[in-house]
Amino acid sequence: MRMVTASGRSRWPHVIGAAILVIAISGGIAYTVTRPDSKSNAAPTSSTPTPTAAASGGSSGSGDDEDDVAPTGCLGGPDRTAAMVLAAKAEAKHTTFGAVEVATAFYRWGWQYPHPVSADADAVSAGIMASTANASFRDLSSAYEGFAEADMTSGQVPASTPFHLSTTNGLWMVSEGSTADKVEVNLAVGYVINGELSPTKAAVISLTMVWEEGAWHLESGGTPDQAKLSNGGTRYTGGC
Repeated sequence: MRMVTASGRSRWPHVIGAAILVIAISGGIAYTVTRPDSKSNAAPTSSTPTPTAAASGGSSGSGDDEDDVAPTGCLGGPDRTAAMVLAAKAEAKHTTFGAVEVATAFYRWGWQYPHPVSADADAVSAGIMASTANASFRDLSSAYEGFAEADMTSGQVPASTPFHLSTTNGLWMVSEGSTADKVEVNLAVGYVINGELSPTKAAVISLTMVWEEGAWHLESGGTPDQAKLSNGGTRYTGGC
């Protein structure tokens, strides 16, 4: 899925909204993609993952994490605030694991209802967006304004129902080709609906993080490879 339409308009709300149905299976989770793309008539696909309990530095993507701990999914704290995102950015090391943690913090903050207020959206845009990010992609306030009358979950959560994301039992994976300064992070995390962690619903995203000015920043987003994430994803060591 492209990050911009033919007219150049950002499609990050649709990308972030690429949802999945999750079926609990002994030994793992099966994911069935439900993409909000009216042009696609392809039948949903599914697969059964066999994620490991934790990852070593060498298997994380760039092999640079010997001096860092595996992602907990909670760097910056358990809150889903702009302050949490910026704290995660400040605390994250220049490692693959650090990139995963910052990407996770952004997703936990950004994908919730009620939506973040404009002041928080502006603070996150200013603090975490990379200098190379598309101008419309980095304008989070405008994106949330566009969600005012839209179902951002594509039917996964009833309209006007409070929800957020939890990294408990979530998966992360780093794409091949990532480098020490540019890491593509793929995430699958569960929905918490009306305060209850759903056993059947989750959301996925791919976020490209770049290291600049001494911290990880968000450059772009997309839809992850479903099969690779299901079969090669690693569970967070914590979760919140």
